[in-house]
Formats: sequence, C-alpha cells, structure tokens
Amino acid sequence: MKKKDLIFYAGAAVLMAVSAQGVSADELVSKEVATTEGNQVQAETAPEVATTEKSVAPVASNYTAPANVTEPAVVPVSKTTASESVTPSVEKTTEASTTEKEETPLPSDTGRTTFFNTGAHAPAGRSTDVAVQPKSFVDVSSHNGDISIGDYRTLANKGVGGVVVKLTEDTWYKNPNAENQIRNAQAAGLQVSTYHFSRYTSEEAARAEARFYIAAAQRLNLPKNTLMVNDFEDAKMQSNINRTTQAWADEMRKNGYTNLMFYTSASWLDENNLRKKGPVNTAQFGLQNFWVAQYPSPKLSVNDAKSLRYNGKAGAWQFTSQAELLPGKHLFDHSVDYTGRFTANAKPAADPTEGSLSGKIDIVNNDTMAGRFDVVISNVKAPNGVRTVSVPIWSETGGQDDLVWYTANRQANGTYTVNVKAADHKNSTGLYNVHLYYVQNNGQLTGVGGTSTQVFISKAPEQLKPKASFTIENNNAKSGTFDAVITNITAPLGVKEVLVPSWSLENGQDDLIWHKATKQTDGSYRVTIKASEHKGDKGNYRADAYIVDNSNNRHYISEKVVSVDYVRPSGVLTIENNNPVAGTFDAVVSNIVAPTGLKEVLVPSWSLVGGQDDLIWHKATRQADGSYRVTIKATDHKDSTGNYRADAYIVDDSNNRHYISEKVVDVRQSRPTASLTIENNNVSTGSFDAVIRNVVAPTGVKEILVPSWSLENGQDDLVWHKANRQADGSYRVTIKASDHKNSLGNYRADLYVVDNDNNRHYVTETVVTVKHDKPTGIISVVNNNKDTGTFDVIIKDVYSPKGVQTVQVPTWSDKDGQDDIRWYEATRQANGDYKVSVKASDHKNSTGKYHVHLYYIQDDGSRVGVGTATTDVEFRNAMTKTQAAIKNVNATNGTYTVAVDQAPQGRQIKNIRVAAWSKAHQENLYWYSATPTGMHTEITVSANNHGNEAGNYTTHVYVDYKDGGVEGFNLGQTALTPRNQKVNPQTTYYSQRDPRWAGKYYGVSNVDQSGCVPTSLAMTFTDILGRTVLPTTVADYLYNNTDSFNKGEAGTDSDGIVAATRNWGLKSQLINGAGSIAEALMAGKHVLAAVGNSQFTSDPYTHELVLHGYDNGRTYVRDPYNSGNNGWYSINYLHSIKSKDPMDNKLGAPFFSIFA
Repeated sequence: MKKKDLIFYAGAAVLMAVSAQGVSADELVSKEVATTEGNQVQAETAPEVATTEKSVAPVASNYTAPANVTEPAVVPVSKTTASESVTPSVEKTTEASTTEKEETPLPSDTGRTTFFNTGAHAPAGRSTDVAVQPKSFVDVSSHNGDISIGDYRTLANKGVGGVVVKLTEDTWYKNPNAENQIRNAQAAGLQVSTYHFSRYTSEEAARAEARFYIAAAQRLNLPKNTLMVNDFEDAKMQSNINRTTQAWADEMRKNGYTNLMFYTSASWLDENNLRKKGPVNTAQFGLQNFWVAQYPSPKLSVNDAKSLRYNGKAGAWQFTSQAELLPGKHLFDHSVDYTGRFTANAKPAADPTEGSLSGKIDIVNNDTMAGRFDVVISNVKAPNGVRTVSVPIWSETGGQDDLVWYTANRQANGTYTVNVKAADHKNSTGLYNVHLYYVQNNGQLTGVGGTSTQVFISKAPEQLKPKASFTIENNNAKSGTFDAVITNITAPLGVKEVLVPSWSLENGQDDLIWHKATKQTDGSYRVTIKASEHKGDKGNYRADAYIVDNSNNRHYISEKVVSVDYVRPSGVLTIENNNPVAGTFDAVVSNIVAPTGLKEVLVPSWSLVGGQDDLIWHKATRQADGSYRVTIKATDHKDSTGNYRADAYIVDDSNNRHYISEKVVDVRQSRPTASLTIENNNVSTGSFDAVIRNVVAPTGVKEILVPSWSLENGQDDLVWHKANRQADGSYRVTIKASDHKNSLGNYRADLYVVDNDNNRHYVTETVVTVKHDKPTGIISVVNNNKDTGTFDVIIKDVYSPKGVQTVQVPTWSDKDGQDDIRWYEATRQANGDYKVSVKASDHKNSTGKYHVHLYYIQDDGSRVGVGTATTDVEFRNAMTKTQAAIKNVNATNGTYTVAVDQAPQGRQIKNIRVAAWSKAHQENLYWYSATPTGMHTEITVSANNHGNEAGNYTTHVYVDYKDGGVEGFNLGQTALTPRNQKVNPQTTYYSQRDPRWAGKYYGVSNVDQSGCVPTSLAMTFTDILGRTVLPTTVADYLYNNTDSFNKGEAGTDSDGIVAATRNWGLKSQLINGAGSIAEALMAGKHVLAAVGNSQFTSDPYTHELVLHGYDNGRTYVRDPYNSGNNGWYSINYLHSIKSKDPMDNKLGAPFFSIFA
C-alpha cells in the first residue's frame, strides 16, 4: 500500500494558537497534534496538498481588444497555484477588514465572531414592514458538543424551529459532532440545515471546498434539497469574494445542490444599513439568499429582534452570539428567519433568469449630436440562469479594432443596460454592431443574438430624417386594386423596411391594414392594396408611407387619397327541397357574375336556436347548368328544428371572399319514436333488461343503442350497448351492474335510434333501481395444455354486496387428497376479469382431475365461497422433459428455492447453473451451481449474494446434460424485500501517526507515512483475538519475515496481508464485488480495503482501511491515518474508489476478508 509523504505545515502556528487559548482537560485526550475549530480545540486531521485546476475567468468589462481580434472574443484562461500553507481554523474570529476608523466597532465580548456591536455608529436598520417567521433558529458547531434530543426539545419549546449544523471547514476539517447534532435535531422535529466555513481565495480553491462540503453531506445521507450555507468571514477572501463565491456556488449546483444561502456580516454587503458598502455584490447572489450577522446589543432577545427586524430584505438575521437558551451550557448564536428557509422548509426563490435561452436587444436614446446610445436587454433567460450579461460592440470602420466588451448593469425592473459612447470607439461613426452574450451560472459563455445601429456625431435629428416620393399607380376598376409606390429614397439612418398603412374613409379606420412594401430592382418599393381586404368598401381610400430605419425607428414620409371603384361579384340564393321528414333542404346559388374569377362558392349555415353554436361552412358543388348546390341537414346541426340561416359567399381567383346574399328557412323533421321499458330486474345477478318496442323511424332503422350508467359518480361507468332485434320486432339488451363497477342504486338508460343515413336520434330515457344481494362470479377453465400440464382460470362478473378485496382460487388434484393444494390469488385484468395460471409442476406434477374453487375476501375481512369447477390435466412433458420452477419464496428473509426435476424418460443432467440478479444492468448478478445427486435438485437463492437489495429478481436456469447439450429456462421475476441484517462494528482504533511509533523507520519509510496496512491489520487482529496486537508488532513481522513491506518502495503488498493473517492463526479470503463485500460484513467478518483517489487519499497514492459492521448497505470505516474519516460509508461507494495499483491487486483484487 503506497502512502503519500505529507508535510505538516501548520504545526507551529497551531501550537501557538492552542497556547493562547484556555483549554479544558477533556479537550486534550488525544495525543495527536491539535488545531482549532473556532475556539474549540480539535484533533488535527491530515492537510491535503491542494491541486491546481484551470479556471475560466469572467469576461472583463470595458477593455479594448488588439487590432486583429475577431469576434467572438476568446475568454482568457488563468492558472492559479494554491497556497501550500494551512492556516488553523478559528471559527468566527477573523476580524473583517475595514477602511473607515469611525465605522469600526469593538469586537463582541465573546471573542467568537468577526461581527460587531453596531452601537451608536450604525443607523437604524429596522424593517417593520417585513414579515418574520414565528420560529427562530440557532447554529451549532463542535463548540456546542453533543446536544441531546431533550435539549433540542427544550429549544423547540422556546420557539426554536431550526438548527444550522457546521459540517466542514476549508478542505480538511469535519465537525466530529455533526452526525449526532443532526440526528438528534431531526428526532426532536427541528428543520436541519448545514453550513461550511470557507477559506478560499481562488476559484479552484472554492470549487475544492464545495466538493469537500458535498462529500461530508453525502456521508451523512443528507438529501440534496437540504439548505446548504456558505459562511465566509475571513478578511483574506474579500479582494475577489464575488468571483470565488460564484465558483463555489456553481460547483454546488453542478452536483445537484441548489438550495444555497450565504452567511456573512452586514459590513461585507453592498446593501446594508451602515455608512459604508461592503465588497459582496448582493444582486449577483440575491439579497434574499443572505443570512446576515449584526448585533445591535450583546444580549438582544428574540422578541426584540423580531420587533427591530434588521436586514429585513435578507433571508435571515443573526442578532446575537450570546443566547442563553440552555442555562449552564454553551451559548448559542440566535437568528430570526424572514423567508422560512431555515424554519419552514421554504424553497429558494426561483431564479428569474432561468429558462429557455432568450434576450431582446433594444437601442434607445441614440444621441446623434453627442455620438452615444444606450442598449437595453430584456427577457434575459438561459437554461442555467444568467450570471453576467456581456455586450461586445464595435463599429464597421476598421474591422474590430474598436471592439469593447461591456458588462451590462441590471436594473430594478429586471432589464440590463449599457451606455455606449463613440469616444470609446475611436469616435467612429456609421454602422455599429451590438452582440449579446450570457455567462451562465455554470460558467458557460453563450451567444444569444445581435443587432446594429447607426452612430453620428454633430448631426441634428432633422438632418437624419429620410425623404422619398410617394405615388399611386395601376388603379384597377375591375379588380378594385391600386399600387402604392415609394421612390427616390434618401435615408441616412438606413432602410430596414417600408410600410404603407391603408384604409377606406367609409367608417374611420375600422379596416386599417399595415402593408410591408416590397423592394424592386430599381430601388423603389411597391405594394398592391385590394378593396377585398378592406371589407369590399368603395370610395376614397387613404394610404400613408413610412420608412423604418436600421434602429427600428419609424419615420412618416407622405400620404395619398385615392378613389376606388370596381364591379362586385353577384348571384341569387334560393332554397329548394325543404324535406320535413328528413329535416333537410338545398341551398342553390345561380346567376353568378364574378368579374375577378370564381374559385368556389361557400354556404355557411346555422340554426337560430343557440346563436351560431352549430355553424358549418359548406362548399357548394357546381351543377351542369352552372349553378351551385349544397344539401343542409338538421342532423349536422344538433338536430335543431325551427329557423335556419344560410348565407352565400363567392371566393374569387385571388382567394378573396365576397358576401352575396342570405336566406332564412323553417326546418322541420319527423323524429323516430319508440317505447323503452325495464324488465327482469334481478337482485340475485344485479342485472336488468332494457326493452324497446313500437319503433317508428321515417328514415329507417340501422341499429338501436342504449347508453347506461349508474348515477353514483356521474358518467364514470358509461357503457353504450347495442340492442338485439327479437323475433317479435322489439329490441332487447341486458345491462349488468358488473359492467358498471358493481355500483348499486339508481341507473339511467337512454334510447337512441340510428337511421339508415347513420344519423343518431335521441328518443327517450328511464331510471331504474339496481340491487344485488349475494356474491357472484363465473368460473371458466381455458388454455388447457396437455403437453405442459398448464391451464388458466378466468373469473368473470366478480361481485359481492360487501365488496371484493381479494379473489382467491384454491386448486388441487384428485391424487392423494389435498396434499398439493395451493391457494392462488387471482390477478385483475384490464377488462375487469380475474385470472390465475395453474401448473401441474406446482402440484407435484399430478395429472387427472383438478378441483378449482372460488372464494372472495370481502371488504370486512370475511371469506365467502362463490363457486367451483373441475378440469382434467395431462402432463406429457413431465415424463420426457426437464422441469424447473421457483418455490419457497421468503421475501422478508430474501430467499427462494430453484427446483429442477429430471424427467424419468428424459436426458441425464450433469450440472445445473442458476443466474440471478435484480438490478437493471445486472450489476448484482450472481451465479449459483449444483451437481444433481438424484432426480430432484434444489438451489437456494439469497439476496445476501446480491448486495441484500430489495427488488424483482430475474432467474435464469441453465441445465448441462451428459450428452453435451444445454437447455435454458427463464423463470421470470421474484419479488424480495430482505430486512436489514445489521451487524454492529468493533471499535479498536490505532493511528499510524501515534507518536509512540509514527517515526519508526522500516526500510525506505516510517509507520507515519507507509504504515497503513500494519496498523489496519493490528486493529483487525486485536478485534478478533481479543488481545492487544500493536501496529509495531505487525510491522516487525512483515519487515523481518517477508519481502512485502517497505522493501524497494514504501507500502505493503497483498502477499503481506495474507502472510500476517496466517501468522496470527487467522484466515483470509480474496473478495471482489460490492455484493461479496456486503456478504462478508453481514457474516461478521472484517474486510481490509485498499482505496485510491478519494477523500481518504489522492493520486498517485493508495491507502488501506478497515471495514467492519453492516447496516443497510453501509459499513463502518476505520482510517488509520485520519480518525476524522471514521464513520459509516456506503459499500458501493467504497467499492467504486477501490485501488487499481498493482501492489494492492497482486492477488487479483484489493479486498480481503479476515476471520477466525
């Protein structure tokens, strides 16, 4: 096992920090070097060597690009080297930097915080109009020690609704009390949030701290929607706090943690109630996402804080660090919650810039005298939200030699603005290009769009107005059209488009249309205006001309009035063949005159009963005499009778529709008649007959329909029945409650006659009361397969007055009484039937008569017999073919049996293999094997071999025959829900860094740097043997009796683990796969695990851990190098970080179980 040579940089500084503190005796129990978290002395964990990452710097604001820059601009990449020094953590003790002496209050008397009493120096910051949550919250760290459930309940009784638990600091410290503090708070019913104390000064360091924080949250199985707080207080962070904190937030969100808040002093914020603004850009992160610390007086009460409501626009306010909420115990930081994020599980406000990529660019305030303009960007959205709005701008003069990347400023209304001056672009005039980019919250630079504008200097607006000639041509009296023509255009600001609004002067502007003129080859613009688009009006029309410049400004040019006259289309509309029996009539359009051509004739029609709710536009058909005809049916108009209106329209060759005339016609219809009666209302079966007699149908009878439904829940059980014609000419249909969700009570049945033209006519309706007094069910046996010995049982019309909870089908053969009886639970099918599939192989392969009974478990829990059936079963394959089946399923124990039977006259079995798995991609596949000793073989499948996972297990059986053949069986899926088999871990712990042996050298290295395997073995041997075995004892043996430890290179190979285990009289077994590791741990065995790059070590080194104990897929880890890593971890996670070093995999895998 390789181990990196770490240098403890902060030793002297830490010892000095410790010497300056008053340390109580119970804080010095460890012999490890001590450092501090806040004012609390803790065992120092190993500092990790910081890695260097590449980071993309944000686009700079207002820089001038080199002459040869081409757009898009390349975003510079910077490489920052992390500091190699580790500063001891002093929680909330670093003084915030400040430049104005009169604004620097004295530190709070606890010495625990960077945040100061405002005293008389701060203006009143009250926000009495801000809502405040009824419950307050506290934050805790290792200072507070383990807090019992009872203590938390005491806090809850004092109005505390949430607790914020410190998890981590920098990239090396983890709160050792965090798990206990979290679990007890949850047990007391408090909302739990967490915080990380930050130290980063670079973007890569910020991302590393975020990952360290996330790893701690994952080890504690905290859900991703937990509120995660970034606590930044270190004055060294201020110089680039916004950039680095954005990197931290981006890394958190990238890993799925989006419920983020930020904790700091009011003096750090650019929006506060102090005289001086701080460096933190609250608009960038959202002021509502800040938890602000500010202490108006040393011991402010929570009721006074709720009255004062300082920092009311923020998410929360920490008003004191000296709350005596548990008398005689450590003081608490106490806060009020404004948004409910800390005490009411309120979700963070949605990012208004998150959505589909969009952005609208507008050029405003274009000052042609001063040579400047403003850019307004609205509707700013991107998939990952928008961190920065960047606007690169340059003039067409000289390429991009005057390119400037502007950072737009966010306005209160959500828009972003940029102020542009020609003076910043070499005083260039003419066309300017304006492009839009977003830097999204994940750091991605995304192009959005662009526009352009004209820039002038010392040009009065009237000098820039466009000019043109406007004339009317081609006034066509036949078609009612004229052309508007715009020529001789002069437009200093460019021509984007030419618009011509036109309208007739008959009724004001009720027919106003804005036309877009089309540019001609000679540079003029032309549009044809049609009277048909202006309600067909004749007389004077007005047309105006407008030019739209390149900046979308619209300029009025001129106007014209023109007289329009034309011949309108005409025709005669008549009504023919009004049929009072069928309810139809013909609309005929004749004598048509169409000067502009005839494309089609349309006849809209509707009854006057309900307005135009039945309006239909009909296309008339041309007749031989030149007229047009269409038949209109009342059946197409909701069978309405009475007055109908029909209009006639002619559509000309230009697709213009012209109104001709209209008619009103009285429509009558002879409806079908019949009688509907109810017969045979049967309370035993819950059914009744609907009988239709005396049918009279002037337009014929194609079929009779009877829709029926119970009145219990509207028409949720509606069924349309087709009645059957009887010999006497009547029609009849039987309606069953079983087809209507077995509803009882009133039913409605309607009668409809469908005529020979497929028109459906409502005739009448009736209501009947349905009762059902005993259970019913019809049993049938189908799919009786004589070869396979299988059949299906189908149960129809399942009903019981007490309700049916379960349908049971006990089945057995005549042979040997009921020794093979099985109670099947039938499965409901989509059509409401129930089904059971029966196999002779589940009934001792018996043949002959089988008995099938039917029982219901009713809603009150009682069982009632309903019916019986019998069938004859043959099983021809049983004598010649191998049979495989599953039996003895114990879901909670996680086991079942695969039974394989060799056929008496079949092939001889040599070996049986069983493959079983539950995961989608066979990640927990396990193979079982057995050699038959007789005709019947059983193999037990256990979830222990599959990671103890709950789920549906797929089982495949492969039978190897002595004749060399192989036969496969797919036994489907079996549901297992194994209970957790918890094994408590043993707790012997040795540290390879213990001063008693850390410096002892063996060959090329010492125990501190490469003694993880001897130390892990010593813990394991001590646990199993019940007597002390020291790391040096194991190291002495390995170095003096093997070639496995510190010979040639630092570390211990796999041979050394096996040899030492054997020397102490124990056994070792190489294991691989997360399932095998879990099985060994559930059996109470120890497992030595070699791991690679992870929180335990970093490349190129590897490290040995001791695993023991089991709890629901997790095991307890003892880390010989860093006790701070000790705790419960997912077995899948540990397997995923396994070492790939040849030294650790010398025997095939980096995991060994050790046992007596």
